[in-house]
Amino acid sequence: MNRFVYIWSFLIVFFVNSFAGEQKVWALTPKAQEIYKRYHPSVYQIQIIDVSSNEKSTIGSGFKISREGLIATNFHVISDVVEKPERYRIEYYQDGKSQGKLTIKTLDVTRDLAILQSKNNNDPVLSFGSSKMSKGNRIFPMGNPLDLGMTIIEGTFNGLVGDEHYKQILLSASLNGGMSGGPAFDTNGKVVGINVSIKGNALSYLIPIEYLKLLTKDIDGKADLPDWKDLIQEQVLKKSAGLMRKIEKTKWTYENFGALKVPQNIGANSIKCWGKSKSEDIKEEQFFSFSYKGCESESKIYLSSKLRTGTIGYSITQLDSKVWGPLEFNEKYSSEFSRSHFYPSAKEKDVHEFNCINKFVRIAEHDWKGVYCVRQYKKYPKLHDAYLTFAALGEAKKGYLIRIGLAGIDEKLSGIFLNKFLGGIQWIE
Repeated sequence: MNRFVYIWSFLIVFFVNSFAGEQKVWALTPKAQEIYKRYHPSVYQIQIIDVSSNEKSTIGSGFKISREGLIATNFHVISDVVEKPERYRIEYYQDGKSQGKLTIKTLDVTRDLAILQSKNNNDPVLSFGSSKMSKGNRIFPMGNPLDLGMTIIEGTFNGLVGDEHYKQILLSASLNGGMSGGPAFDTNGKVVGINVSIKGNALSYLIPIEYLKLLTKDIDGKADLPDWKDLIQEQVLKKSAGLMRKIEKTKWTYENFGALKVPQNIGANSIKCWGKSKSEDIKEEQFFSFSYKGCESESKIYLSSKLRTGTIGYSITQLDSKVWGPLEFNEKYSSEFSRSHFYPSAKEKDVHEFNCINKFVRIAEHDWKGVYCVRQYKKYPKLHDAYLTFAALGEAKKGYLIRIGLAGIDEKLSGIFLNKFLGGIQWIE
């Protein structure tokens, strides 16, 4: 099942069944039916086979992109094979019949793409189109949902979302688990995107075809296969380094947050901010008031079913109380300081423990208590997660907390973000 799928629905889904050797298509629009009949022979089910049991453990979709037998899919569909090649293999199926084994030719983990090699030179090659479309245009994703047979659905193009490094097509339609890696066609039968994930009811994401075009050029003339884990590290670090350089060069805007002036926009379109607050209310047993602003990048890099990385997050919290005494407030303040850090959850098998340093520092001409922690990935030792937490000192019943988290970075680059972020904070009262 597509591991990016958190919510799924069966809205306007058209199933294709196989009966007595004949494919039957129900309730499709004429254009969808035309595209299905013409192009479905070049779309496959991808199965990740557990070698020990000889049964599938993961399913997805893929499609033929070259006369030499290259097949495109999502990285997250085949990630188990990269992580544990001794335990899994890749096979592909057409109309329920095995077409053989596949090997990995190349991948782009930051954009969730993989290109596989087959020995199939017979099926037609699908043509690439362009994701530069007008909102409202129809798109037709195809794939094998939930192991039920090949399916085509009809949706609406709603533009590109994300930052300059990784944009995605926002689609008004519900993809389903197992369709990941399948092609999405325009009305001319050209592939404009690759199915990747669901955002919510009747909203899904596609990878623009331009990223796949770039990846196909990357394999031209290359005979030797790289160490996949080394390649993955390089790709993640390249993305994080590019984002750090962009942040360093961008002119930030600032806003007032209680007694502080803090970053309002750090110049990254993929980072979204949210806020909440609550007032002191004795009747509701709310003995302190708080204001909170939290910002985090939406795009995460899929490394495995249990590990995602490549995120930036930060938050600013103001706490104060008129009811509590200094000791009660300090207990709450200390408790908040110790929790809610911006770093991805991970299993012990994937990451080492955090190494932390505690310091007292001066920020905006005030004293703060800070903790800086770093951990290293076990299978990708060049990658690190880092987080910082600062608590303003000096007031008995009022305080500010600043939390910053960076995931999947070269630790040396974390200073670029941290110096700019903390250096711009001002105390205005």
